[in-house]
Amino acid sequence: MLKPLVTDLTSNMVFWIFITCVIFIIISVLWKKRWLLYHAWKIPGPFSVPLLGSAFLLSATKNNFFDLIYRTLDSCKPVTKFWAGSEVYIMTTRPTDVEKILTNCLSKSPFYDNLGGVIKDSLLILKVNLWKEHRKMINPSFNSTILNSFHDVFVKYSREMVEFLSDAEGSEQTDLVSVIWEKTLDSALATLTTVKPHLIKELRRLIPVTVKIEDTFIQRFHKFWLLIDFFWQKSSLNKEFESACRTAHAVINNIISEERKSEFSGRSQRFLPHLIKLNQTKHIADQEILEEMSLMLVASSETTALTVNIVLTILGIYPDIQEKVFQELVSVLPTIKKNPTLEDISRLDYLKRVIKETMRLVPIIPFILRYTDEDIKCDPYIFPAGSNLFVPIILLHRDPEVWSEPEKFDPDRFLPDKITKRHRCSYIPFSFGSRNCIGLRYGMMSVKIMLATILRNFKVQTLDLKSWKEIEWDYLIMLKPKISRLLFEKRRL
Repeated sequence: MLKPLVTDLTSNMVFWIFITCVIFIIISVLWKKRWLLYHAWKIPGPFSVPLLGSAFLLSATKNNFFDLIYRTLDSCKPVTKFWAGSEVYIMTTRPTDVEKILTNCLSKSPFYDNLGGVIKDSLLILKVNLWKEHRKMINPSFNSTILNSFHDVFVKYSREMVEFLSDAEGSEQTDLVSVIWEKTLDSALATLTTVKPHLIKELRRLIPVTVKIEDTFIQRFHKFWLLIDFFWQKSSLNKEFESACRTAHAVINNIISEERKSEFSGRSQRFLPHLIKLNQTKHIADQEILEEMSLMLVASSETTALTVNIVLTILGIYPDIQEKVFQELVSVLPTIKKNPTLEDISRLDYLKRVIKETMRLVPIIPFILRYTDEDIKCDPYIFPAGSNLFVPIILLHRDPEVWSEPEKFDPDRFLPDKITKRHRCSYIPFSFGSRNCIGLRYGMMSVKIMLATILRNFKVQTLDLKSWKEIEWDYLIMLKPKISRLLFEKRRL
């Protein structure tokens, strides 16, 4: 009789010790986060539950994650919060708040760590101290002299797009992004490296692989249980993600190997040769070259392809605006066969405003996430240390407090006298502050040259859209349009 009693007492004691430990851990965690919880509690937000926060709301569809966040903020503007497990995301559309965040909070949110399988040692997600070192080392590869030397490359591949559209004249284009992406990827290889073009066919393997990486990355966030690393590591989705990352790295490694053997590499200041020189002087590691190159090659080509496609789609919807673009092109490029020079491109003011207005309504990068390790005062709230700060560019650019008739497509918003009247953080398609996009000028030059070349040769029309608001989107890492039907008619002048 005594032995069972001792066993019961021992079991009870173990149970209560376990419960006590759990309670102690919970209290300790809450105590450490007391100021974060206190300040976050004051900020409005959607319903949340212990442990999960509001993450359970994200499980409906792949697009639901960002769609929910945008709708939540839109209904709680200008400031709201969202709990995802133990992480709090504080969101604001006030330009003054955005300036404080992007100027003072240079650390990227842990959210981006989920991309670590492919670009953990790149400018996008490096810790601040390493990011500063890399940015300082990489900047020389994007100076004006080097960027201007890329002009002929951008013209070459823009002309190839014209040839493709000429061959396909009269046929509906339902997947133009992929075609443009091939050309922008080719031009990225030619501008960022001195590698000979025989690698282009293999390079294009990056397109479906990149789509797979982005897709699996976002799927993790609509299956909230996969936010827990243990379940993610065991999931089939993670296996797909890692497989795609390995494939991407294999392609990039091959390019790096070819660059090391290139006879022109030692005399070039282009991006990859420059990184290899830094590697030889021990300033940058092999893995860092791989991941910086992965980011730069894919990001520069994909964002350019998406921007060109969206501008063409919107001009197809608004033929009167397209005609103004064409008349400007005729005045600057009097013949179809004339290739745009750097001086010509600088004179295309209306086209530039069209591109800017497109990026206002449809920013390719729809959000920015930063992390703060100190309290940020944004009256009447305190954004507490330890929180993720979410800047929804897509809503900032459509805020009726800043933009009159924000859903109207109006390129003249970007006339110089109107720009000066707005807060400088009311329009940030390339981010803002010292951690902005290093490829800003590269991207704008590439986009302008390709659009100028295409629109001087073709008239574009959409077959199923009457307004830009009818375009359907995939909310991934980048904002991507779903299929739209475009038709190109060759100019006969």
